[in-house]
Amino acid sequence: MIGPSWLVEDMLRVEKLLLSTAGSSDVPLVGEASTHLIKAGGKRVRPALVLIASRAGEVGRSETDLAAAAIELVHLATLYHDDVIDETETRRGAPTVHSKWGLEVAVLAGDYLFAKGCVLAATAGGDVTGILSRAIAEVCEGQIVETTAVGDPRRDADEYRHTIELKTAALFGAASELGAATSGAQQHRESLRSYGRHLGLAFQIVDDLLDLIGDPEVTGKTPGTDLKEGVFTLPVLIGAARSEELAARLGAGEHDLDTVLPLLRSSGGLDLAHEEAAGHVERAVAALEGLSDCDWTASLRSIPSGVLAQVALV
Repeated sequence: MIGPSWLVEDMLRVEKLLLSTAGSSDVPLVGEASTHLIKAGGKRVRPALVLIASRAGEVGRSETDLAAAAIELVHLATLYHDDVIDETETRRGAPTVHSKWGLEVAVLAGDYLFAKGCVLAATAGGDVTGILSRAIAEVCEGQIVETTAVGDPRRDADEYRHTIELKTAALFGAASELGAATSGAQQHRESLRSYGRHLGLAFQIVDDLLDLIGDPEVTGKTPGTDLKEGVFTLPVLIGAARSEELAARLGAGEHDLDTVLPLLRSSGGLDLAHEEAAGHVERAVAALEGLSDCDWTASLRSIPSGVLAQVALV
């Protein structure tokens, strides 16, 4: 993630911590599998949020670095497990762990990363373990709920909204709150948590849109992947609720993007989902109103609009 020079320096410290923690095993296979996705890169949005939000209080505490690395390890663990569930073959331009080493290694490596993240949280002390543990529970709950709704185009969109509150927004909210909690800025924890949760919701809805209309050269994903797997995201559920033809076709197993996309456009599902993401961007920025105007709050304010700008409706 590009940002102020201080953020680049902070992120370098956290990156080293990620590699040293995930690669600490004396067993080569454990270290290779556990650091595989770290070495493949990534935006590192969640640890960046921890580091930026920590500017609300005392800067440079070791607890902040530990919390930033912990939440990224937890996020990576969820990706390992998601790739197993979704049978994904590549991520971030590299083979997934299960496609390279098998399902058993992928699941256990994900568990290992969860555990290592929790060790870092415990080392940080204070409220870090509680914040992170609650977020992990929400993420797992959301993932379980999502697996029960696969293939149902008539699912209530509000149910999906609740699912992404758990599955995605929880970690974003925890990241922002951890920044305040580890820097002694207790008075800003709730506002930063609210900021993170709305940012997470916007992030997920934009990701839903990119799966349908994104440029694969930019996203690194084949368009229509969720659709093909029967994972009906917010724009699809909104569209299906407004178009009986779309709902019927999806229900009959017609999940081809070329067939579905024209109906989705005409139903207004794409536009309405984009408007909803924009609403969460506004609410994320509004949550920062009580904070002073400075470089770190400017960074936080710029992130949501940058997320929304990834989608250009045509």
